Amino acid sequence: MSIFKKYSYWINSGKYTAIQKFSVLGMGIVSFMLLTRILGKTGFGVWGLFLTISSITETARTALIKNAFIRYMHQTPEAEHGRLQSAALVLSLSISTVLAVIFLAAAVPAAYWLKAPDLAAMLQWYSLTLLLTAFFSQWEMLLNAKMDFRGVCWMYCVRQGLLLLAIAVYAVVGKSITPGLLSFYYMLSVLVGAAIGTRFAWRYTRWDFGGYRPWTGQLWRFGRYVFGNNVSSLLFRSTDNFITSHFFDPGVSGYYNACLRIGNLVDIPSQVFGDVLFPKAAKFSASDKSAVKHMYERTVGATLVFSFPALLVLLLFPSLILHILAGGKFLEAAPILRITAFFGFTLPFMKQFGTIMDATGHPDTNFRVMFMALCIDIVANLVGVHFFGVIGAALGTATTYLIIFIVIQTILGRKFGVRLLNVFRNTASLYRELFLHGVAVLKPKVNVGSAGKEG
Repeated sequence: MSIFKKYSYWINSGKYTAIQKFSVLGMGIVSFMLLTRILGKTGFGVWGLFLTISSITETARTALIKNAFIRYMHQTPEAEHGRLQSAALVLSLSISTVLAVIFLAAAVPAAYWLKAPDLAAMLQWYSLTLLLTAFFSQWEMLLNAKMDFRGVCWMYCVRQGLLLLAIAVYAVVGKSITPGLLSFYYMLSVLVGAAIGTRFAWRYTRWDFGGYRPWTGQLWRFGRYVFGNNVSSLLFRSTDNFITSHFFDPGVSGYYNACLRIGNLVDIPSQVFGDVLFPKAAKFSASDKSAVKHMYERTVGATLVFSFPALLVLLLFPSLILHILAGGKFLEAAPILRITAFFGFTLPFMKQFGTIMDATGHPDTNFRVMFMALCIDIVANLVGVHFFGVIGAALGTATTYLIIFIVIQTILGRKFGVRLLNVFRNTASLYRELFLHGVAVLKPKVNVGSAGKEG
């Protein structure tokens, strides 16, 4: 059987998700390369803090609804879909409004604590952006539930592309751009992305505001654990950014933000497989242990096929990668990047653990693990910074990743019988299949050439 037929679901479903992730990543890298040179360490540090805060807020708000929404869309009659969609929109807008008020009130104190005065105005602008992201996330959830990854791809590519275009124009004409102005262009890109989402998702849209209230409660009860999990997870991955900004300055935080962005290269395959895996895994219950075990081991194994090469490059050539992507001002961050790449190895395992737990109805387990990770990471970062200075935050985070990696493998082994060795066997098997497929493709060409010479 051809490798492409064997993995047809993952290839067909994943191609648009892969295009989205890698296109957004590529545009993000170009934006990163331009901004590190235009803004400098301190300015980029402030912009990095803004992106970290906005990412935590949007991802957590969407997570409160998204996984439950997709799960119920697959497990309820179509007659209920109108009420379910209405409940999701009302809940998303309500949460966004509350968060917007919080941002308006907390912008100045947060900027003071992080030693980044320019951040205050940016967070105030962001309170308006939050209301727009409610519609963006509504269309994204609906398209994911319908497995229409093409629409999601266009939404994110246009959103990221417009922001990159604004940055590129300023770079070409030689005009300076401030982090505050960037936050305004960020809002415009969200608005256009939401408009693109409307076009793709409208044919799936059903509104029924007459009986949506019971669904609001169900979404909240399921999603509160996912919400807590995502807040904990995102804060966990951003702890070093916030701590270094507070104890040192946004310039040092910029080092960590730059390394985090480069380290995301290792995590992209995991994100692609996670987005494709959830709608499929949502069809199973926790009692389908064999199916869940097989799915986890195969998905993580496939992810590592792509993650290993990226991880190896970052471990061997951190200074070169930083010089190419961020410029000479960020070369001091090479030791941080090497540590970031090292614990990036665990990200596929953690990402798919969360996906499996949420999809099989165990978001509470996922939440407890990630909350524990956040608590450990805060302590580890504080201890690391105290004893080792700037690099201590990276060492503290690496220690936390190692502990959590052991915890999640223990849980998966007990609940579903997952074996770590099977994951690596799947990776080796996929490398072998890819190699044999490559040989099969090239072999006819070699024979034709040989025949020609013999003639």
